[in-house]
Amino acid sequence: MLGLVVALVVNALLLAALGANPVTAYSTILSAALGSVAGLAQTLNRTTPLLLGASAVAFAMRAGYVNLGIDGQIYAGAILATGVAFLLDGWPAVVLLPVVLLAGLVGGGLLASIPAWLRATRGINELFVTVMLNFVALFLAEYLATGPWTDPVAGEAITVPISAAADLPRLLPGGGHAGILLALPVAVGLSLWLARTRSGFEFRAAGSNPLAAGFGGVRLVRIGVVALVVAGALGGLAGAIEVTGVHSRLLTGLTPNFGYMAVLIAVLARRSPVATIPVAFAFAVLIVGADSLQRSVGLPPSAVLLFQAVVVVSILAFETARGRRLVARLVQATRRSPGRRRAGGVA
Repeated sequence: MLGLVVALVVNALLLAALGANPVTAYSTILSAALGSVAGLAQTLNRTTPLLLGASAVAFAMRAGYVNLGIDGQIYAGAILATGVAFLLDGWPAVVLLPVVLLAGLVGGGLLASIPAWLRATRGINELFVTVMLNFVALFLAEYLATGPWTDPVAGEAITVPISAAADLPRLLPGGGHAGILLALPVAVGLSLWLARTRSGFEFRAAGSNPLAAGFGGVRLVRIGVVALVVAGALGGLAGAIEVTGVHSRLLTGLTPNFGYMAVLIAVLARRSPVATIPVAFAFAVLIVGADSLQRSVGLPPSAVLLFQAVVVVSILAFETARGRRLVARLVQATRRSPGRRRAGGVA
């Protein structure tokens, strides 16, 4: 909490340095993101991919794996979802929409299976593979959006629209889709599974102490594969939701760095999928509100990235200091323990 307060103060100083009134700027952010039904709709639309991506990253982290390929998995899910929507054009919405969303899950999971397989069979670190696959998926989306699926009338890198039957239903006026109703149960369900099931305990054990977990009979390779594939599938679902809920087509600007924001959100949420809900919502408020600052206050587009960086650095700095204090207290308690004094006396 103190880190957030410091971040707000620092951002206020930055706003003043840029010639903006901090009070006016903060009120503009909140008003644009939450002050109207249309603003809330856009905030929830932004929250959905951030929440799914952050839940995916946090889930993999609990098993000891870092998935930096959410952006690529979003594109992979969007590509397969769009292709299935084209292939099944004419099917009724009650069948087509679930199949398209399922295709997004499969697309993201398939892309994530590559680093999972390489880690399981060759011991190759998933960090490098997931990052490189981001570019593979992006270039594939760009090829499809400018080649076989391109919309010749649009004049930019986007595909022709998918069938209206594959669109997500509207939740709020102003373009708010129902994707948030899929993302929230995912975050809660992952947390419950990790906390309440035996398999979830094995996941947490593998992430906290893989050597001890391996001696205890936990199959670390299987856990790694499941962690990465499930995380990729959730990223793919986010891509399918962006296609069916926001754009109704595939385009190259589908994810403005949602994946890297998801990593930050997962870290700030302390690797808890359910804790990513408020953090993802706060990031969405900042993104939507900062977009309005560009118009009302005249701030540059990079201002939102600067504000996010200040928040992240401030909170992480205080969390690091808190962790060091906890370690120091643990060391002091160990030194003062009766068992240690008796051992010292015998020696």
